[in-house]
Amino acid sequence: MLKFAIIGFGGLGKVHFNCVPTVTEAHPDIKLVAVCDIEPKAFETQTETNLGANDTKLDFTGLNLYHSPEELFEKEELDFVISALPTYEHSRIAVMALNKGIHVFSEKPMARTLEQGREMIDAAKKNNKVLMIGQCLRYMHPYQIAKEYIDNGKYGKVVRADFYRLSMFPVWGWNNWYSNDDWSGGAVLDLHVHDVDFINWAFGRPKSVKTTVTNFKGKHDTVSTDYEYDGVTVTAMADWSLPDVYPFTRAFRIHFEQAVLELNSEGLILYTETGEKEVIATNGLSPYANEMIDFVQCIKENRWSTINNPDTAYQTIEIVLAEKISGDEKRSVNL
Repeated sequence: MLKFAIIGFGGLGKVHFNCVPTVTEAHPDIKLVAVCDIEPKAFETQTETNLGANDTKLDFTGLNLYHSPEELFEKEELDFVISALPTYEHSRIAVMALNKGIHVFSEKPMARTLEQGREMIDAAKKNNKVLMIGQCLRYMHPYQIAKEYIDNGKYGKVVRADFYRLSMFPVWGWNNWYSNDDWSGGAVLDLHVHDVDFINWAFGRPKSVKTTVTNFKGKHDTVSTDYEYDGVTVTAMADWSLPDVYPFTRAFRIHFEQAVLELNSEGLILYTETGEKEVIATNGLSPYANEMIDFVQCIKENRWSTINNPDTAYQTIEIVLAEKISGDEKRSVNL
């Protein structure tokens, strides 16, 4: 039996908590034994994020509750942890767990700095443990379909690809940590990183980035980037300075030589050069459950994920941090 704990019980911690039954169905030999959060009321209240109201059933029967990772590691024998802590704590807790011989799933973004990300990878390799970063788009069906079409050339080469991610400002974080750029990295590192990771996964590392940022409600709260590739135009835009009533929006438009694939409010739509419009059915499965199922399988097979290797998550952070430099210094940055 593989015993595990969830560290951080805010919005994403509760999302992972809700996914436990699905993951356990796929892997009956795992058991959640503890949940940890610094804030006692996290165990008593819901957390509403840009994904909407959380309806977590706050039933901790048979679970031990902790308020510090140090106490958790001291008192529990764990095989793996799910870390859903604020970004600035990702590296510290991951390295601590890995050095104790515990496999680590750590939420995105990988870390606040490249040095922290490298420390995580080095600790995983030194201790022969599995490390995975929560880049959930790699497990979300519309994005998997897009990646498949890009790879197999079914509709020809990609001419242009544009990605969008829009949100209210994240006011739900503990101690308002999202508003501190040193802690969160702003919308560039926290919100925008999803699309950057998909771009990195689907198209590879760009030659350079040219970014515009604005500092409206906080530092780096909007971002718009052009990525340099040979033969294809790729852009991405994110904004978390929108009014509270603005709905969370994720979208993309990928223009192939023979079709356009678009994710919008209607769903995943394919428009072909022959004049057809098709709504592509997607499975609706939780990407959070899917990534955890993959993570546990990797632990059982003592290997890193072939879908979501931490080395590529590190590369995504490298791209995003280059975007911050480009936006601040108003110049292209080579990679």
